[in-house]
Amino acid sequence: MRQRIFEATTPKARDQYAPFGYNIRVAIKIGQGKTDAVSTVRTMDSADIHPQKPYVRLATPAEFNEFVDVAFRAFITDPVYNYFGTVNKMLDTDTDLKACKNRRLMLKFLTKACYLVGGRITVVVEKKEDSEEERILSGCLWLPPHKRLEVWMVSIIVRAGVIPVLKGWGLNGFIRIVFDYQGTAEKRMKDVFKAGNSKLSPENSWYLQLAFTAPEHQGKGLLSLLIREQFALTPDDVIVLEATTPSSRDLYLHLGFENPVSITFGKGKSDARGISARGADAVGVECWAMAKWPSKPADS
Repeated sequence: MRQRIFEATTPKARDQYAPFGYNIRVAIKIGQGKTDAVSTVRTMDSADIHPQKPYVRLATPAEFNEFVDVAFRAFITDPVYNYFGTVNKMLDTDTDLKACKNRRLMLKFLTKACYLVGGRITVVVEKKEDSEEERILSGCLWLPPHKRLEVWMVSIIVRAGVIPVLKGWGLNGFIRIVFDYQGTAEKRMKDVFKAGNSKLSPENSWYLQLAFTAPEHQGKGLLSLLIREQFALTPDDVIVLEATTPSSRDLYLHLGFENPVSITFGKGKSDARGISARGADAVGVECWAMAKWPSKPADS
């Protein structure tokens, strides 16, 4: 049976992880005789978790391609990604090969960039039938406070694979991502903090950049499992995100996110699905900026 071991450095962290099957194995005291403060570090493991059940862990770089493949299938109809790609219809994986490739490249770029800036890439996995190998069912990209991808990080941006993305989506795609979406979302996120009476800046928060579940496994609570794991890890931090569909917005509300502020972009360019449109149908795409404030319990 495989074990997952880590050290909880505070009693609160220890207690937050207890519901996930972690048990105290060793209590370690450090600093005795050197300082007045004595820290207790509790080593815990998940050996009691049934190995056949889906569970949360960090993704490895060797799994990034699979991570992207599952994310692509989950985002095949996503309105924001439709808008980024300037698509004229919903993508068909059998015929729209170039457009599908470009979307994969964007997801690959985000995944590698998250890794390079020191983010967390978490997944829910399960064992394959009659095998010790695991498959990814759900995943998240988490950017820590003050670890966003900035325009001056040229080396990281290039290493993450921005050039193939720019070649695929062109200048129009770049403008849509950076100015239409990102610029608008950052402004609206500040409104979320005002609505929550928070004096913090969004840069002080964890940012859930990407969250998905394989289509065939949606509705099983896997994404909730991932998000609750992050809650347990960072109980005293603010977590922010943009929900790109009404259903994801409602899920995040259920999990304890608050103050949804509407973000609308692409008016005159696309319909609500992110498909290129003109006239009355070109209402643009709507998503929602939201925040999870510290010590706000999620619904059971």
